[in-house]
Amino acid sequence: MILEEYSKLINSKEFKNWKNKHKDAYLSSCLLITDEASTGIWGFDFYLPNINKITTFELDNVINIKEDQEIFEQRKKKLKEINLNNLKFNLNEVNKFIDKNFNNKKFIKKIIILQYLQTLLWNITLLSLDFNITNVKLDAKNGKLLEQSTKSILQFKAS
Repeated sequence: MILEEYSKLINSKEFKNWKNKHKDAYLSSCLLITDEASTGIWGFDFYLPNINKITTFELDNVINIKEDQEIFEQRKKKLKEINLNNLKFNLNEVNKFIDKNFNNKKFIKKIIILQYLQTLLWNITLLSLDFNITNVKLDAKNGKLLEQSTKSILQFKAS
C-alpha cells in the first residue's frame, strides 16, 4: 500500500515539477491517519537540507502540497533519508500487530508514521473510545516492539 502510493506520488507531474526545483530533497517520513469513516490519506514528507524545512505531499483525489514547513523544535538536526526498499515490516503487518495485541480495544483514530529516529520505525498512535492514547513503536525492519505506552487523554486537560 505505501509503495503503491509513493510510486503514484513520485510519478506524478506535480512531484516531478517540484523535485526539479529541489534536487537535494529526500523522503524523511510517511504518515497515514485513519478513522472509523476513512481508510486515510497518505502524506509523504521530503526534507530540504539546505533550508532545514519539510515539504509534505498529501495524496487524496488530488495531490496537495504543503511547502517549507518548520521542523519540530526537538528535531532541528538533519533528518535521515528513508529508503522504502529497507521496509521489511509493512503496513499490513503493523495492522496485524495492532489487531492481535489490542483485540479488545476499539480505536476511533490511528496515526501511523514511518520515520527514522534511532532506527527506521513505525510510530503508531491509537486513540480509543475510552479516552486513552496508546503509542507503539515497532522496528520497521523486523517488527520488534521497541516501546509501548498508554495514557489517558483526561490527564492532558487544561488546568
